[in-house]
Amino acid sequence: MSRTKGKYHVLTFGCQMNHSDSERLASALENYGFQNTDTLEEAELVIFNTCSIKQKAEDKVLGHMKKVTKMKARNSKVKLGITGCMTRITSSAKSRTKDELFKQIPDLDICFPIKDLPKIGSLLKDIDPDFADLEQEEADLGNYFKIAPKYKTPFQAYLPIMTGCDKFCTYCIVPYSRGRETSRPIDEIYQEALKIVDNGGLEITLLGQNVNSYGLSWADKKSDKFTYDSPPFVQLLKKLDTIEGLKRLRFTSPHPQDMCNKVVDAIADLESLMPYIHLPLQSGSDYILKKMNRNYDSKKFMEIVHYIRSRMPNCAISTDIIVGFCGETEEHFQETYDLFKEVCFDLAFISQYSTRKGTVAGLLKKDDVPAEVKKQRWHRLNDLLRETSLIKNKYFEGKTVQVLFERKSRKAGILKGRTEYGKEVILEGPETLIGQIVPVKIAESQEWRLLGELVT
Repeated sequence: MSRTKGKYHVLTFGCQMNHSDSERLASALENYGFQNTDTLEEAELVIFNTCSIKQKAEDKVLGHMKKVTKMKARNSKVKLGITGCMTRITSSAKSRTKDELFKQIPDLDICFPIKDLPKIGSLLKDIDPDFADLEQEEADLGNYFKIAPKYKTPFQAYLPIMTGCDKFCTYCIVPYSRGRETSRPIDEIYQEALKIVDNGGLEITLLGQNVNSYGLSWADKKSDKFTYDSPPFVQLLKKLDTIEGLKRLRFTSPHPQDMCNKVVDAIADLESLMPYIHLPLQSGSDYILKKMNRNYDSKKFMEIVHYIRSRMPNCAISTDIIVGFCGETEEHFQETYDLFKEVCFDLAFISQYSTRKGTVAGLLKKDDVPAEVKKQRWHRLNDLLRETSLIKNKYFEGKTVQVLFERKSRKAGILKGRTEYGKEVILEGPETLIGQIVPVKIAESQEWRLLGELVT
């Protein structure tokens, strides 16, 4: 390990994949001799791990960077970096060819897509001769996925199984920001999962833009990494299920296009898999789904839901919905509303469409639904969600569930955790329960959570 280089602070925006990437980033920096600080003002190296799923997400990042700009004005040693989905070209302020972000952020020092994390040493050397020894240490980092993450808790971990996306939904920037889809070998993932469990991990969540298309991309099929006697994702789930001590295995998010019965069967049959599936619908209108390039229709989606319920009647199902997409009429929205009600989702993440530069929809489709109409549709769907979520939660009243306690609440003596079904539970209890799976009796159900009592 090199001598101490100073303190670093990473600000993470966006999805669980970004948070997982930040754990690898933290590990790489600490291998280089940097020390973490939770206080932004104490840091000499500040790196933003960014989300660009919406223009508002990018605007939020740029707004937060103003704080670091003021820090740099007071202290010339402060360095500013950016990674994640907003980046395209690995470069430093001294590079001949730079990412476009250097025009937007004059005080930016380094920029790199997360897959180029192993190059961070040479980037820092470019901007500060004091970091010259870092470049020689890059070989120790190796491939981005082989950098051991610095997990935030010992009992839970996010484990990325793939990167990129080949779906090219017309509203989405991910295929352009993260590149084409490629999957990690099964044994590589298995070995990382073994280490997690050996270090006290109870729950692992597999991450990917479309986890159930694991191993199915053109690049994967060309690589000889997989056999296809059964879906590679099912093979992976079965392999991980053999790990002794792994109590809970989850994944997010599958894509309806590649959701086959064998995946559902694996969730139903394997001991470590939890009865919870996040299945992004986006719209209940076949017309809108086609405009979104989702490559399934409402009938296909309902067939998946019916099969899930036939194998696991109480399986929790959540979804993503976009209201007000280009050309969405009241009739189209009603189709979404009706399908949403029929499925009776446990939870949903509902967003109002906004134009995203660089996407097909941003270039070719007119954002023609008025903002007030989008807002009204959002409220109508959210009100329905309150009803369906409460219906689903009421099922658990009086029942005993297994809760993994994750953290304490801001209220003294209150703990928060999640059931097998992904439901949040709160109750009074000692902090020593954090990191343990214990039986809890549900005393009351609310719209978004359950209230429990310890089983004595």
